[in-house]
Amino acid sequence: MVTDEPDGVRVKAINGQWIVRVVDGGRLTQQLFDIHAQAESFAEEERLRLGLPGEPPAE
Repeated sequence: MVTDEPDGVRVKAINGQWIVRVVDGGRLTQQLFDIHAQAESFAEEERLRLGLPGEPPAE
């Protein structure tokens, strides 16, 4: 649990892979992707599900 963080979705590059970090109701989940476009697509779906605004793609 990460109860002190607001709901949010972040995409971050780590060691040639992409991690999508989702905080939903104080619960943290992470998904690992090899392809940047797949990570961004998943992140956008999660933002829509949570009712959050879109963000520019991670570099």
